[in-house]
Amino acid sequence: MISASAAVLEEVVVTAQKREQSVQDVGISITAFNDQSIVNRGLDDAYQLSDAVPNLRAFAHAVGQNHFRIRGLGLNEFQVSFDAPVAINIDEVILSKPFMGSIGVFDVQRIEVLKGPQGTLFGRNTTGGAVNYYSNRPTEEFEAGIRLGYGRYDRFEVNAHVSGPLSENLSGRIAISGAHAGADEGPYLNLFNGKRIGTRDNKKQVRGMLQWANDTTTILASVHYDRDFGESVPYDNLFQDIPGGVQAGGTTDVTKVIRDPVGRFVVNQDNAPTKDLEAAGANLRIEHTFGEMTLTSLTAYEYFKRDAREDSDNTPADTVNIDWYSDINQFSQELRLSGEHGQWQYLVGAYYESDDLTSVNAIHLTDLGIPGLNTAGSDYAQKTNTWAIFSNVEYMFNEQLSLIAGLRYTEEKNHFTGLSFFATGLPGPGPKNRVDPSTYIPGLVSADEKRKDTDLNFKVGLNYHFSDDILLFASYSTGFRSGGFDAGLAADPLIIFEPEDVTAYEAGIKSTLLDGTLAANLSVFFTEVDNYQENANLPTELIPRRRNIGKLESKGVEVDLNWKPADAWLIRGSVGYADTEIVKSNFLFGTIPAEGNIPANSPKLSSNLFGSYVLPVSNTLDLEINASWTWVDKRFLEVENQPDHLVGSYNTVDASIAISTRDGKWRASFWARNLTDEIHLTYINDVPGFGLFLPINSDPLNYGVNVEYNF
Repeated sequence: MISASAAVLEEVVVTAQKREQSVQDVGISITAFNDQSIVNRGLDDAYQLSDAVPNLRAFAHAVGQNHFRIRGLGLNEFQVSFDAPVAINIDEVILSKPFMGSIGVFDVQRIEVLKGPQGTLFGRNTTGGAVNYYSNRPTEEFEAGIRLGYGRYDRFEVNAHVSGPLSENLSGRIAISGAHAGADEGPYLNLFNGKRIGTRDNKKQVRGMLQWANDTTTILASVHYDRDFGESVPYDNLFQDIPGGVQAGGTTDVTKVIRDPVGRFVVNQDNAPTKDLEAAGANLRIEHTFGEMTLTSLTAYEYFKRDAREDSDNTPADTVNIDWYSDINQFSQELRLSGEHGQWQYLVGAYYESDDLTSVNAIHLTDLGIPGLNTAGSDYAQKTNTWAIFSNVEYMFNEQLSLIAGLRYTEEKNHFTGLSFFATGLPGPGPKNRVDPSTYIPGLVSADEKRKDTDLNFKVGLNYHFSDDILLFASYSTGFRSGGFDAGLAADPLIIFEPEDVTAYEAGIKSTLLDGTLAANLSVFFTEVDNYQENANLPTELIPRRRNIGKLESKGVEVDLNWKPADAWLIRGSVGYADTEIVKSNFLFGTIPAEGNIPANSPKLSSNLFGSYVLPVSNTLDLEINASWTWVDKRFLEVENQPDHLVGSYNTVDASIAISTRDGKWRASFWARNLTDEIHLTYINDVPGFGLFLPINSDPLNYGVNVEYNF
């Protein structure tokens, strides 16, 4: 994105409006990173990315979930059936449920983070924004490379690719990524068996691409397979027993469990958290240009499976051990016609998506001592069909002023079938770990429900080029997120929640100053969400459940600076301020009013400062030093905003030092994350029905070395 050998900022090209443009010419709030920034700063990790983007927060732990929150809009969920306000798109294909993005990305060419409703340019509507990943494509010339890494906790990593021409019009690319952490090497000590756990992932990923192109047509076919079968981050140590947990005679004395923590990274779990995530998919992108118009077709299929275990009570007792299973099959088809004619830039599109979700979840209750009660859970299927037509046009009044207008109609249907139950039986070893239905206790809750939601949304905006280097922009847009169903776990009744409607206002300035060495961007925003959907913890329910709880407002400002004061220097800074609050509600969390509360993981202020310095050490070698500092304000991690949900501000420092050849042949680096080893909570699940308080820690100090060679 930025050259270390020229004292000007390199132009950043994005496709946020489905055509190639400089990021400084796009009249929306967008932050973008190229492949080298992604590797150097570790931005393929959700937390690292959120630290680098103003008003973007991430939640990426607990039973294989992966959520982003932009300007206070996002999910705070461990259930898998809900759509997120912030979309994750990989090569223009949306992952319709957030858990599908849990394995992570690799061989990424760039990342674009868009804020606010995205509906007039994208196939699937989102209300909070989008995080878009774009993979490296096949190249016209041969290239190959490999990067090996070794880090703390005995973690090995490999990334490699081969790309190049196969014939006159055909080129291909294959990329692989793998990671393996040593056994008994995690940051957490489990008193139950004396082992160290929490090594996060043991994964393997592969993607193959073929691209055929001539003067008018480009056809890109891509297939991928991914698997992550490692450990998860355990809940913190609020419940502990004596080492070993199991008493003489093989029994467990639950009365000896204490709440006094032995240490921040000590747990006592008979069912340490594990995950087995598997994904596979294929997509076909066809782009044909005729005259002034381009027709684009994008066909995609995605499969994802999650099979996970956790110990929710953090004791040696088999009381709230949970088995999670989910799988989804998703098919999507998008067609777009775009082009320009005279003073018009236009795009019209149609989109269809169908996904089938199955979820089977079971809570072990064996050691509660209730005769005949061993399991509580849910077993359901949800089928979603959605289609939409959308358009976006830009009319140039003159070289300085343009009007942007967009329109979208969406229809979404959901069909839910399933049940919540108590049972005498336990989850079996068979497919999807289902409990034998013959052991269900009478009185289970079953449902067969359908719903249909439709909406018409629009966007109106103005761009004014005050000069070649300064863009002023303003927009008014609307969006909606469809309603749905919450089955809960052993819950009665089925909850049906209604759609939420979003209205967003944004204005800003993008400028390139100081002879092209400084890019300074600022935006202000105001967002209203009616029928705001939130997971609510009620004292009378076993787990949080999703409801419409009122009206949410979010307002704030964002500043993004990119400065290259000299050949050797690059400085990037960002500040985000977001005041997010439920401003109108009659809803009560038991006796706690929702009105006036702040959504989870929504700090008012966050900032990041990144610096890079390149020092020539010979005619062929460069020494590069990178450092990043992040500060995040205090925030609540549950929407009930109780005193024990409030966590303090924190700051982290990351750094790396690398030596590389100037021709890009090889590079060796030493990196460290969280240099000050500052530990803070990233997640809380307060479950009053079970009497549980489940927090998750941030990662401790981590470090390692990478060696990269390009052929």
